[in-house]
Amino acid sequence: MSLPPYEVVADGYDFIEAPRVSADGTVWFADLTATGVYRKRPGYATELMLPGRLWVGGIVFDDGGDVLCSGRGGIVALDPATGTTRDVLTRIEGAPLVAVNDMEGDGRGGLFAGTIDFEAIFETGKKPSPGLFFHLSGDGEVTVLRRDVVASNGIAASPCGTWLYHMETTRGIWRYPLLPSGLPGPGVLLVELEDGDGLTLDAAGNLWAACWSTGRLLRFAPDGTQTAEMRLPYPHVVSVAFGSADPDWLYVSTGGNADAPRSGAVLRIKVEGPGLPGPTTRLRMLCREP
Repeated sequence: MSLPPYEVVADGYDFIEAPRVSADGTVWFADLTATGVYRKRPGYATELMLPGRLWVGGIVFDDGGDVLCSGRGGIVALDPATGTTRDVLTRIEGAPLVAVNDMEGDGRGGLFAGTIDFEAIFETGKKPSPGLFFHLSGDGEVTVLRRDVVASNGIAASPCGTWLYHMETTRGIWRYPLLPSGLPGPGVLLVELEDGDGLTLDAAGNLWAACWSTGRLLRFAPDGTQTAEMRLPYPHVVSVAFGSADPDWLYVSTGGNADAPRSGAVLRIKVEGPGLPGPTTRLRMLCREP
C-alpha cells in the first residue's frame, strides 16, 4: 500500500511522542528527549505548554480540563489555563516510578499505562529493568497487571469493548479479554513485531501500529493478519492516534537520530474509514470545587 498524501502539523523536533487531538482539533504532543509538551491549536503557532518535562510517552485528556502527561517520575496533570501541574501518580506499591510511557483511557474514568526504565536507556547504560503494565481507576486505585514488560508502549481497546491491545516493544501486540470489571484477563501474543511502538484502532477494529526502527506504519485486521504497510520518509515512526473532530485523519509522530537530526514531526494522513479517539478520564482526585 503506497503512502497517501499527508500534511505536516508540526516539525523540527527531536523525537515526537504521544500525539493526541482534542475535540476542538487542538493537537498535543511531546518531544521525548528534549523540551517538553506542546500544543498546536488550529490557526495558532505551536505553543510549549510544559517545558522541561522529560520522557513523556503518553498524553490523555481528563474531563475536568486537565491534560495528563506521563514521563519522568510518573504522571502529572497539567492545567492548560495556568500552566501548573499536580502529581497524579508517582509511586506504585511504595516504590518510586522511574518513568511512565504510553497511556490510554479505559472508558470508565481511569486509564491503562506502562512503566519503562528510561534511566537505564538514556542515562546509565545499564540493562533496563522490566516494566509494569498497570491500571489506575478513576478513584485512584492501582492494579498491577504485568511485571515483566520489556518496553511498554501503545495501548488501545477494541470498538466492541471486548479486547484490550498492548504493544510490548521487542515482542509484539498482546490481546487481552476485557472482563466485566473492566480489567483484562490473561493475554495472548496476537502479532509478533520486533520494533512496534505506538498503537491505535479504527472503528472497524483494525490495528494501526508504528514501527520505530524501520520507519513503517502497519495495519492489522482484528485477527492479527497484516493488511497494509506504509513507509514514511522519516527515520523513525513513533506513535499514532485518531481524533474526534475529524476521525478520518490518522495522526502520526516521527523521530530523528544522529544521521537525520530534528526529524521529529507530527503528520496527519487521510485513511479509509474513521478511527477511534482515545477515551478521556474522570479522575476524582482532579475534581475542582465549583
